[in-house]
Amino acid sequence: MEDNLKPILILGAGINGAALARELLLNGVPVVLVDHADIASGTTSWSSRLIHGGLRYLEHGEASLVYESLSERERFLSNSPEHVSALELMIPVKSQFAGLLSSATGFFNLPFFKSKNPSRGAWAIRSGLTMYDFLAGSQNLGSHKRMPQKQWQPIGFDTSFIDVFSYYDGQIEFPELYVSTLIHDCQQIAQEQGIRFTLRTYRRPKLNGKHFEFENLLGFDAAIDPLEPSALVNASGPSGDETLQELGIRSERLFGGTRGSHLISHKPALKEALGPRGVYAEAFDGRPVFILPWNGGVLIGTTDIRHEGDPEVATASQEEIDYLLRCVNSVLPGVDLKHEDIAQHYSGVRPLPFVPESSTASIPRGHWLHEHTSAPWPCYTVVGGKLTTCRSLAEHSAKTILKQLGREVVADSKTRKTYQGDLPQIEPGQRARFILQNLTGVDSAADVQTLASVAIAQLHAKTIADIVERRLMLVFDPELSRYHLSAIADALIADGKLSADVKQETLEAYIQRLQSRFGKQVLPD
Repeated sequence: MEDNLKPILILGAGINGAALARELLLNGVPVVLVDHADIASGTTSWSSRLIHGGLRYLEHGEASLVYESLSERERFLSNSPEHVSALELMIPVKSQFAGLLSSATGFFNLPFFKSKNPSRGAWAIRSGLTMYDFLAGSQNLGSHKRMPQKQWQPIGFDTSFIDVFSYYDGQIEFPELYVSTLIHDCQQIAQEQGIRFTLRTYRRPKLNGKHFEFENLLGFDAAIDPLEPSALVNASGPSGDETLQELGIRSERLFGGTRGSHLISHKPALKEALGPRGVYAEAFDGRPVFILPWNGGVLIGTTDIRHEGDPEVATASQEEIDYLLRCVNSVLPGVDLKHEDIAQHYSGVRPLPFVPESSTASIPRGHWLHEHTSAPWPCYTVVGGKLTTCRSLAEHSAKTILKQLGREVVADSKTRKTYQGDLPQIEPGQRARFILQNLTGVDSAADVQTLASVAIAQLHAKTIADIVERRLMLVFDPELSRYHLSAIADALIADGKLSADVKQETLEAYIQRLQSRFGKQVLPD
């Protein structure tokens, strides 16, 4: 039964905001979760889609973060196998001893020994992988190995590579749908405990004294009464500084995000070269590049460029696209990847802490809860964080907030499963439909309009972009056509979320968005 505690207000319905909402609800605390756009529409949607320990973080002495990430990787694989699966990654190396001293001095934070040569040889890679295995403990993914030459030579690595190691991490195909799963879990917990959970998207918060009012940005959906929260959590990612500024909450600059861009290709030669394994390799300039089998195609990334300005309009530049193409061809020259082989691209901004001067690779990748003492109620901003550590970030944050409110921690999500029973084999390209069926009960073979209607009714979708990019995941379907978009628009019209009078102009505007933001062409009817 709900007590007299006022709800905690969380601003930002990405993976961290949704995970924190679940953690608080498990502890009997009511939550109002608000986003000025759709759920998972920020950084969550723009990552490399890996659940990983962060092998390269070891070079920067972040062993505790790697340990935390590897523990969370294990929980993801155990608790949410419908979302996360094991992926073997190959690391080709170009020498035996390069980078050994530099890696060690980075781990022990001795910058005066740092080498300007970014290359990492077999001994440095093997040392890092051994430490990685040690931090992973008894996890069942298996230890790293040196691959036999007869196994890796047919792949077609550049002749500069002389050896190949492999290890395992996790891959989450659609973190967007994991956020839907978290919110579905929040609803179930709130119902079981008889406490409030309210989700409102496309709402802009306005602070009036101690109370929040919420501007409705779409003009439909239920109103939220003015709310005085027991605490406020700003989980709006790289827009966190702007959120605080709009609310009039004083703070030093907290965020200095970097842009990461990715390419998607369906070139048969590239898919055949990879097979079921991914590649984590040094490109022509020594920077690491991921080349990953993903959703029936190949995902390539990523760049790491300081980003100023609105994170919501971050787009892969032509320079970044050219750079990633060159990276792939420097690792797998026989594939001969060209611009016309790229089906689409995407780009987003990481919610990293503001660091005035350093290389982007050395910016800390951890997370913490920053407290603001000038607000009329306990007020915090989530700084940092990544897909892998969303649950542990939520657990640590909930402990801090509950202590401030004088409440004890009575539960956590360490063993909370989002899928029960044995997981069947999921064919490439079918995971989104499988997850939708698991969440809603809809037949995975249903037509697009039926699936869209279910996304609207059960998964809080309100626009074409919500459905295409974050529910049905059709944004990544090479067969996406005007027919599909029209069917989705009809589902929105039937639910009163789109006027039939503006259907065609809405479709044209959205097709233009797909072209400008993703470089994606929509097929004709």
